[in-house]
Amino acid sequence: MIIKIFQFKVIDGDIQANLEKVRSFFTDIDLTSTDIVVLPEMWTSGYDLENIDDYAAKNLEPVKSIIAKLAVDNNVTVVAGSIPNTYGDSGVYNTAFAVNNNGKLIYEYSKMHLVPMLNEPEFLVSGDKPAEVFEISGEECGLVICYDLRFPELFRDLSLSGAKIIFVVAEWPIERTEHWVTLLKARAIENQCYIVASNTVGTQNNGAEFAGRSMIINPFGEILAEADKDTEEVVTAELDLNYIDQVRADIPIFKSRRKELYKNL
Repeated sequence: MIIKIFQFKVIDGDIQANLEKVRSFFTDIDLTSTDIVVLPEMWTSGYDLENIDDYAAKNLEPVKSIIAKLAVDNNVTVVAGSIPNTYGDSGVYNTAFAVNNNGKLIYEYSKMHLVPMLNEPEFLVSGDKPAEVFEISGEECGLVICYDLRFPELFRDLSLSGAKIIFVVAEWPIERTEHWVTLLKARAIENQCYIVASNTVGTQNNGAEFAGRSMIINPFGEILAEADKDTEEVVTAELDLNYIDQVRADIPIFKSRRKELYKNL
């Protein structure tokens, strides 16, 4: 399975420019042998939270249809990062979604952990449905958003549900780059799964600078491919799904678990 991450600078509040940026990646990059393309968090709008209502899609549209066409035209599944999104009049969610190579929506998830340091709860509604496992090309996957990375129980729940690949879509700040790298590697090691992490680069109007370093990590915690901290680029790696079974046999943490003794889990 070959995966490509599109790492790029998101322009605050300019949905059209960001859509064109994504289209240009699909046009300029050879996707002939690619199975999955991954986009970052809030890539249509950036973190202009005070105006987020103006940028929100409605039931993922029209962004979902645009992504679906790109997926079909290029014969790839698109893990389409996340976008501001509304369901009726309940407020704006930070919603991630995935579309397969037939243009079908195969999964959507709204960020359950909102970031208090960024005042997200003032502008966004927290997702109230659990993250679930979904399939891409017959392989079980999970999808989480940015701050979710700090909650190991979420990743363990997905891995216990069968996830072999967990996608992390983010706009992670450069000040906490070491947390980004350390937590991504930890989640891969402790769950013995592939972690595919998409981040943005550059500085937005509010002064936030993002860490880049999108990366793909194997179940042993080794970084297979990684982007720079400040360049727009494509990260590519081939995943050997059989390697997961090897790692889990060599270090059988799931068989060694003592869940009856974990008082608060």
